[in-house]
Amino acid sequence: MIGAPADVAPPVSSKRRWSWKHFGGKFLVISVAVHLLFGLGAAVYVVQRYQANRKLTFKGGPPSPNPSTRAIEHKVQMAKKQSTMSAPALNKRITTTGLSKVALPEMPAMPKLAAAPSKMAGAGGTDVSFNAGGMTQSGGSGAGGAAVPFFGFRESKGGGSLVGKFYDLKQTKDGKPSNLDQEKGYPREIADFVSGWNESNFAKYFTGPNPLYTSQIFIPKIDAEQGPRAFNLSRVQPKMWVIHYKGNVIPPESGTYRFVGMGVDLLVVRFNGRVVLDCGPTTPSGKETRQYYAFDGLQMKSDMPWYKGLGRGDTFQVNAGESYPMEVLMGEWPGGDFKAWLLLEKDGAQYEKDSKGNPILPIFKLQASDVPKPAVEAPVFAKEGPVWKAEKVKAEGSPSPGPK
Repeated sequence: MIGAPADVAPPVSSKRRWSWKHFGGKFLVISVAVHLLFGLGAAVYVVQRYQANRKLTFKGGPPSPNPSTRAIEHKVQMAKKQSTMSAPALNKRITTTGLSKVALPEMPAMPKLAAAPSKMAGAGGTDVSFNAGGMTQSGGSGAGGAAVPFFGFRESKGGGSLVGKFYDLKQTKDGKPSNLDQEKGYPREIADFVSGWNESNFAKYFTGPNPLYTSQIFIPKIDAEQGPRAFNLSRVQPKMWVIHYKGNVIPPESGTYRFVGMGVDLLVVRFNGRVVLDCGPTTPSGKETRQYYAFDGLQMKSDMPWYKGLGRGDTFQVNAGESYPMEVLMGEWPGGDFKAWLLLEKDGAQYEKDSKGNPILPIFKLQASDVPKPAVEAPVFAKEGPVWKAEKVKAEGSPSPGPK
């Protein structure tokens, strides 16, 4: 029997040969993946270290607002300036601490104002131009004169005017509580005064030491505390007070006239010894107004049935150049808001109409003045109209006798 050759190796199993080849391929793939992950991690580490230690060489400024936003901001700033009516600061410059390739030129030198803009003083020096409330300026009847404070000037301005005295019915003349009943006492005292128009009726109550001088009555809705404040009586509570205006007036034209007005809570007009207008929630004369003008601009509400508009008073006749005594009584009863208007209507005159068909009447004036167009409650009024005159008053506040 012939044996196998001695130099011939035994056969290797094919399954074993495939297993080594398969393992070697996997090992190569794993090795390459490990090296790639190691390299990626090293790159991330180096970049983070480098970025952290790098110095910041440029910093962008804040984003610039769009034009519409800048326009709104400008309007707000202008409104704030107009509300105080103070002279604008002229020495400010726009600067920045950020780096920029664009450099703004220096602002040109602006001329200094000779004086700060004046503001319409009212209620004893309080600004009553209502800029904050949206009041806009418009030419008043007899345009060209100075604006008139709501309750009058502290001194007589040139021509004549009505002289007003302030009475506080809550306290006696020596400053003690009067204990006057608010519900019944106040209207009773007003009615007693109107029955004879005798100032001695108010002599027992506190009287403001300083009178005011007014040439018109046109007071949009304001806080009642502005009444005492106008007479420099800021400590007086804003209720149960009255103001009595008195003087001699001279019409520029002959004819038949009537006053059109209303006061909350009180407005009574006495002309040439006769009550010709009594319109408001308090009617001390007992003469209820029969006709009203519900002008544009009035805010009548259902819970105020008495508020039908401005009342049309009784007619009266005058001759041009003659002097006539005139008195106006207005006041505030419970406190809160106050408003009073006195317009003038001449029989036979032609007037423009408002949206409701009411005649747009001029303000009754004793001196030319500019009147702002209120954004708060007030009736529409004519920009042009007659300006009456008033006799000049003596220093003590009593009107001089009129010509016969």
